[in-house]
This record gives sequence, C-alpha cells and structure tokens, in this order.
Amino acid sequence: MFHKRAAKVYRSDEENPFLLSFSDLMASLLAVFILALIVMMIQLHLKKLELERDREKIKVTLVELLGSLEEIEQTQDAIVNALSGISVREASLAAVLEGIQKDLKERGIAIIVAENGTVLRIPEQALHFQLGKYQIPDEFSNAANAIGTALLSALEDESNRALLDTVFIEGHTDAVPYSALMGNWGLSTYRAISLWNHWTEEPGACSGLANLRTIASSEAQNTKPLISVSGYGETRPTDRSERQVPETSAAGGALGVSADRRIDIRFTLATSEKTDLENLHSQMGQMRTKTRALIEKLRASE
Repeated sequence: MFHKRAAKVYRSDEENPFLLSFSDLMASLLAVFILALIVMMIQLHLKKLELERDREKIKVTLVELLGSLEEIEQTQDAIVNALSGISVREASLAAVLEGIQKDLKERGIAIIVAENGTVLRIPEQALHFQLGKYQIPDEFSNAANAIGTALLSALEDESNRALLDTVFIEGHTDAVPYSALMGNWGLSTYRAISLWNHWTEEPGACSGLANLRTIASSEAQNTKPLISVSGYGETRPTDRSERQVPETSAAGGALGVSADRRIDIRFTLATSEKTDLENLHSQMGQMRTKTRALIEKLRASE
C-alpha cells in the first residue's frame, strides 16, 4: 500500500511542470530586463558623449565668434581713430584758410572761405578780369600780390604744409559762351595760369610759391610740387547762395558781376588716413564674411 502511494506522488510531480516553466520565464524576463538596462545605459553614455562633443563644438564656435567680434571691435576703433585724425586735419585746414582770409580782410581784400573750409574763393571783384581776357589788369596787381603773399606766408609753415597733398589754383567762368582759346575751358585755364605766372615768373614777394613742396610723412615717401593749376570753364558753378545772375549785352557778353567767374584755391588733405580707411574697409568685409559663417554654424548646431 505504501508503495502505491509513493508511485502516485511521483506521477503527480511529473504531470505538473508549471513551477519549472514559471521560474524559467522569470529568469528570462530578468535577463531581458538586465539586457535592456545595459542597452539603455550604453545609449545614455553615447548620448552623453554626443552632447559633450556638441558642447565642445559649440564652445569652439563661440570662441571663434568671440575672436571675430574682438577683431571687429579693434577695426572699429581703428576706423574711429582714422576718422578722428581726418576731422582734426580738416579743422586745422579750415583754421589756416580763415587766417588767410583775416589777413587779407585787414588789407581791404575780401575773399571767401568755401566748401567746408577747403577752398579760398577769389571772387570776380578782387581781380576783375576783363570780358574775354585772362590778363590781370594793372590796377589789381597789388591785390593779386597781397593774395599770393598771404598764401605763401601760410604755406611756408611746415606744420600747415604737412596737412596737404595738393593746392589747386582753379579757374572758372560763368555760362556765357566764349569762342576763342578753346572756349570757356581755355579762358578759365588761362586765367588760373595768368595768376600763377603773376606770382612766380619774376622774383618778388610771392615767387617762393614755385618752390613749395609737400612734406613726406615717411622716409619711403617722395615729396612733390605742392601747387598745381587747372581750369573748369562753366562746369562747376558756385552754390546758389553765392551766385549772381550776370547782365548780358546784345552780343551775349557778360557785363555784370557773376560769382561763377572766379579763381578758387582748393586745398586737398594728405591721403594717409584715406589709405588707412581703405585697408580697414577691406578688413571689415573679410571679418563680416567670417562672422556670418560662424553664425550659420551656430544655427546648424541648434
């Protein structure tokens, strides 16, 4: 009887394998969970590495961008300094011209400081060129000498001359047509040459104007004659506030006084600052391109 019961129990265990299958299932699930956890940890680690790489890229880009911005700031400072230098030169030039004007006013000769302090304008009333003529009338020879003397006195000062690149003696006419001497172009040019020759052809108080040369800003730069002569005919009329409509005869000749009939002495500043600004402008263009590329790189990394 005992033997039969034992056999019966054995058959009962053999016929109920559920407990073994559940254990295997739990072990499998645990293994899957551990594997998933490992995969997730690997993914997190990779993501961390990716984020660190991105962060390093962004850091490098930001450093490059900061360097570019610092270059721009330095260039801006250089531009401001160059513009300040030009402003100082312009103010100094205006002061020189105003000094000449004051000197001549004390001698009873009225000239005009025009075009933002860069031009000494000798009006028609000061020299009185006759209609269609370019010679200076004898009665105005002293006025011409006074103007030349005042100009020479100012330009003999090397500090004044160091401001300048060229001084142009420019002849101008009104719009009344002139048929001889290549028209108004020729007439205006001959009047400017006539004044220059009056000052320099014979030894006198103004003849030193012919010997004036520019001041070299460096040992590598050559000096050159300071004064040049040119004519513009009627192509550069004066500002309306200075202009007077000339009276005309039946033959078309101008009888009245016109502000357009004049001699201008134009002072141009030395160009060292201009060269600096041109170089700085080129640098700004290069840095703008570099900065734009860095900005695009930052946007792409977002």
